[in-house]
Amino acid sequence: MNFWRIIGKLNNRYVIATLVFVLVIIFFDQFNLRTQINLHRELKAQEAEIQSLEKGIELYKDSLRMVMEDREGMERIAREKYFMKRDNEVVYKIEVKE
Repeated sequence: MNFWRIIGKLNNRYVIATLVFVLVIIFFDQFNLRTQINLHRELKAQEAEIQSLEKGIELYKDSLRMVMEDREGMERIAREKYFMKRDNEVVYKIEVKE
């Protein structure tokens, strides 16, 4: 088949209307192809961020369970992070300048 025969078969108003419709949907519509690709990439990035945050939450839940079950671990964290002490102790805070 030569080029002009193909063009002759495509010279139908239904084919032209379909091609115009497809071009409008792909390039000029509010939700065109480029927008859909960008939204898909953003969705994948947010899903990856959600997974990493859920892993972090699980780590914190595990450490919380460990601290709540272990009295010595709870005391150690209370002393190191919150500078708590027992009644008969004196706590000295030493800062080292680098």
